[in-house]
Amino acid sequence: MLALYRRMGLATKITIGMIIGLIFGWIFKAHYATWSVVTDPIGDIFLRLLMMTILPLIFFSIVSGIAGIADLQRLRQVGGIFLVYWFFSSLFAAVIGLIWAYIIKPGAGIILHEKEVFTTEGVDVLRSFIEWIPDNIFAALADFNILQLIVFSLFVGFGIVFIGHTDAGKLLSKFVAAGNDLMTRIVEIVMNFAPLGVMCLMADVTGSLGTEVLTGLTKMLLTQYVAYATVIIIVYPILLKFFARVNPIQHFRNIYPAMILAFSTCSSSATLPLTMKVTKERAGVPEDNVNLIAPPAATINMHACAAEMPIYAVFAAQMFGLDLSLGSLAIISFLGVIMAAGVAGVPGGGIMMAAVMMETMGLPLTIVPWVAGIYRLIDMPNTMLNITGDTVGMVITAAQIGDLDRETFDKPKGLTT
Repeated sequence: MLALYRRMGLATKITIGMIIGLIFGWIFKAHYATWSVVTDPIGDIFLRLLMMTILPLIFFSIVSGIAGIADLQRLRQVGGIFLVYWFFSSLFAAVIGLIWAYIIKPGAGIILHEKEVFTTEGVDVLRSFIEWIPDNIFAALADFNILQLIVFSLFVGFGIVFIGHTDAGKLLSKFVAAGNDLMTRIVEIVMNFAPLGVMCLMADVTGSLGTEVLTGLTKMLLTQYVAYATVIIIVYPILLKFFARVNPIQHFRNIYPAMILAFSTCSSSATLPLTMKVTKERAGVPEDNVNLIAPPAATINMHACAAEMPIYAVFAAQMFGLDLSLGSLAIISFLGVIMAAGVAGVPGGGIMMAAVMMETMGLPLTIVPWVAGIYRLIDMPNTMLNITGDTVGMVITAAQIGDLDRETFDKPKGLTT
């Protein structure tokens, strides 16, 4: 039995832990005060381990992600078009996630706190944005000011890009890449405790609240799926039709093999070779464009992540009865774009970024173990949408500069490569 458990993937282990915690909390709910003295500290330790990694993870993931696109300087036109596509399409995805979260209301009915209303009265919006810029990065770190750290990380990343051709730039690129690898390894270690941590946290939640949590999780999954479907069925076809002037259905036929592989592996990186192959050979994008764009796109162009992060924030706010202001929603949308760019390559990256979103918006980390428990169900369509967005961006970029081989694109194809 132990050998079988060791062979299971992390997502499977976490899911099992969640199920055990739910069942245990439900069966022994009447004795919650007795067993919670054990489960509560274990859950707290797991959450503190997650928080321990947040600041360095944000810094190294954002800086290394930006530094990794330095090669786009070789083809400024190609890189410029794709970066514009990345930012606005990611922002659209984040807004779509917000809209569906308010329509479906996944957190409604799960009351964890007395209702609290936030207003914009007396708030200087301009000053709020100005204060995103740190006047002392060490104070920002000490105060756990994630927004200021993100801004600082952006400046550092672009600074490395600008001096990338120098010895210092190359050294710094290696340093942040090594730092990112280090944080990846630390997160792997922390995530090894996730099955136990999630089990204890879910037992606490079910034991103290009951099974209404399951309804909220189901509605949150529905919200995510509808948001993803909106992007892939409505947004991508509009972009392809108006900016690339191609048949959207034909595009999906072209890159279908990569979509299926992404859905089954839940890994953009593992799908990258096939993504590049179908984009070149079936979608008609020139090889040099694909080689230039695809690797960084797999790192920063995460539309599903951009959509899911705002959903988590609204889900938590609804559970705690918080009314988010328009300014808060704007910040959440922006954070969805930035965190999506920093999530790639991190084991359980979506779980980590959910914790970052909660912490940044001043929301409790209560939903993080819930997300962890069902993340495999989120991650399959999530990854498929992410790689589809990469191919859409490459086709649009090639079409905009006149490099798209339309004959290859339009050629009838089967479902195999």
